[in-house]
This record gives sequence, structure tokens and C-alpha cells, in this order.
Amino acid sequence: MTTFWTEDSILTNQSEHTPPAEIFDAFCQAIGFYYQQKGYKYTKSRPKVKIESKDLFVEINFWSSRSNMAGSSVGLEILPYVGSKKLKKWIKANKTGRNEYIFGPTKYDFRTQNIYGSSVDFFLDLILKIDKYIATNLHIEDNKKFIDKLLADNNGEMIIDNVACYLAMTNDPRLSSFIEEHVDGLGTELITKLRDIEASRQPGNELIS
Repeated sequence: MTTFWTEDSILTNQSEHTPPAEIFDAFCQAIGFYYQQKGYKYTKSRPKVKIESKDLFVEINFWSSRSNMAGSSVGLEILPYVGSKKLKKWIKANKTGRNEYIFGPTKYDFRTQNIYGSSVDFFLDLILKIDKYIATNLHIEDNKKFIDKLLADNNGEMIIDNVACYLAMTNDPRLSSFIEEHVDGLGTELITKLRDIEASRQPGNELIS
């Protein structure tokens, strides 16, 4: 990663004349390069890193601030999500649900950063925080274990409507109780659709997985 802080690099030579967008792009490329070495895919346009398991995936998005000021402030917002590849297809096929993201955490201490003038040490400290959070909260290698923990903890950062669709997709027997516990977060229309889907199934069958 230190190759992004070479003598001639943008990150080493930031000044009041350096466009914030160039600093943001260079910093995101440094993050992307680091996570590529760990098996993630880095997308430069609308920058993010993503790693997939059998079905679930972790996606970490990097957003720029609208209030950047050359020479003093370059905002970076870090937004992790967990989603389901199968759920995206299921939603399209069944015309039910919103999107594939089932977990959108907000309770972490590295969400917003001012990366203007950032050093290698600043970068490494930020990466360490992200890595620790991933290891503790976004461990998706065992898909079932991750989902079971979300539900057992009744995690307040679940994306309720999408989780309900995920349970419908997987023919999970916990769907009915989940609906009862989250009526306000689901709404009448979605509840009706999910119950219709549930009722239309023969025992042991799934619509799409």
C-alpha cells in the first residue's frame, strides 16, 4: 500500500491546489489494492470492494462528500453491506421485494473520515479498523450461521423487508414469526405477497433458490 505514498504520488503531494476528487480517487485505489490482495474485487467507478461466498457477499462502498474543500477537507464515507446473490434473482423472478441487501450496519467508528493530508499511518490504522469490523461482524463464509445469528440477535441493523424476502426465498420456517415480529417494518402489501408465496408452496418445495 505504501506504493501509493511515493515521492511523486498525489497522496504524498497534497496541497490547496489538489482537486479533492483526485485525492479521493487515489485513496480509494489504495484501499482497493489492499483488499484485492485479500481476494476482494475492486470497482473503481463508484468505488467499492466486494467478496462473495456461496450466496452471501460483503460489499463495502466508498462515497465522497459533497462539501469537500480543496486544501482542507476531503470526505470519505465507508458503507458496508451484506447481500444475497440469489435474493436478487428471486426478487426479479417473483416481482416481490426491494433489493438484495439484508444487513446494513451503521454502528462503527470509522464511517466518516477526512482523508485530506492522510499519511501511510492514517491509512493503515483505518484499514485495521475495517478489517477488525469485517472479522467480527461480517463473517459470511458460513451463510447459514450468519443468517442464524442475525435472527437470533434480532439485529437492529437488519434490512427488515429484504430479510423477510430472503426467508421466503429459502422456505425458512421462521418466516411467519419474523413477519409477526416486524409488521410495522414490512407493510401490508409485502406481508400479503409473502404470505401468498408461502401458502402457494407444497411442503419441501422452493420457488427459486
